[in-house]
Amino acid sequence: MEKRTVLDARLRAAASLVRQGAFFADIGTDHAYLPLFLVENGRVERALAADINEGPVAAARTHIAQRGLSDKIEVRRADGLSGMESLGLTDIAICGMGGELIRDILAAAPFVKDGAIRLILQPMSRAEVLRRYLAAEGFAVKEERRTRDGDKIYTCMAAEYTGTPYTLSLLEATLGLLDRGDPLLLADAERKRTAARRRMAGKAQGYQNTDAEQTLLAELSALLEEL
Repeated sequence: MEKRTVLDARLRAAASLVRQGAFFADIGTDHAYLPLFLVENGRVERALAADINEGPVAAARTHIAQRGLSDKIEVRRADGLSGMESLGLTDIAICGMGGELIRDILAAAPFVKDGAIRLILQPMSRAEVLRRYLAAEGFAVKEERRTRDGDKIYTCMAAEYTGTPYTLSLLEATLGLLDRGDPLLLADAERKRTAARRRMAGKAQGYQNTDAEQTLLAELSALLEEL
């Protein structure tokens, strides 16, 4: 058996949000690194690695076989969560995709509206779109963890269905849970302020309304002063 799987900071954050003993699925798997890590470290007993493309599916099968874990980790080619309604999954990770694509995968799988299922979501972009969808559909975000990889900051969130919709401010949709003790909150807020200024300048050049950007900039600046 090869040495144990090592995850980067982004996937370690996702792994840390998976519950002990979960029946875990990794949607959009990357060589099955996340399910391999969880099984090897005793966090889960069984897992599913899925991807829509044959290349990652083949790579996942190879890595799992090399670790001798084909009996514990199933690999399947699937479009999002299609065909997984009756499997009894408890923890589902969708990482490394844009927030809009993650939203679309969830919207196409109504079975995830189950309070017993935990969603571990890590959007690479447009996280605000995903957060607004979760709020509108009644998924409560229980935890968020920021990680840094080079000059990029990623956020991984754990969400569970409550059935109670709620609203988010522009600041909450942009930054998520505002944990003042998070050492990366300041850097994340500064990056988001820079991005908002860039968007506002672009809109102003095109004579578009910039009210949302102005509101967000004011909220971000107030938070940065506080921090």
